[in-house]
Amino acid sequence: MSYSNRELVEDFISYKLSQKNVLNSQSELDVLQVNGTGIINSFPATPASNGVKAVKEALRGSGDEFELRYRAAFNDLASQLHITPVTAYQSFEEVVGELFRDGVNWGRIVALFSFGGALCVECVEKEMVPLVRHIADWMTTYLDNNIDAWILSNGGWDTFVRIYGRHASAEYFKKWLVVGVTMTAGLVLASFIAHTHL
Repeated sequence: MSYSNRELVEDFISYKLSQKNVLNSQSELDVLQVNGTGIINSFPATPASNGVKAVKEALRGSGDEFELRYRAAFNDLASQLHITPVTAYQSFEEVVGELFRDGVNWGRIVALFSFGGALCVECVEKEMVPLVRHIADWMTTYLDNNIDAWILSNGGWDTFVRIYGRHASAEYFKKWLVVGVTMTAGLVLASFIAHTHL
């Protein structure tokens, strides 16, 4: 089954922002609104199917696992990129380009979501709330244009749920997460080091 990348991105970002409790006012919530919908609760009127709900839960869980394993390196990356409204897209593009330089796998897709979420949290903490909407756009565009074909040819998001979801074999989950995340963390750190030496 095919799922909306935008819906998955917005759900993940909403989860990360609420998890970090970084939105302090109604005006910050309002800035995230786009045409009556937005990052926070953008799909409330449509009941989620069990399939999309499972994908969202698997993304949240695997993102949390990624961040637990690589918390120090990953948090430093988002904060040390020195994001400004002028540099945000270039920084996003460089890290994501490095992340997928050697190909796509589920672990790298999880890293894309985790990086985007961390970047959004960083933007809100530095009072650059309007950038959150743009980061969601960039993530969605990247998924739609560069990752979707791989996802579909590898069984779609339903395969991701079988590997990373709540009912997945813990051993299978750990194997693929460790392989994907280890490669991803190395790439993200390499990108960070290269970026800081420019």
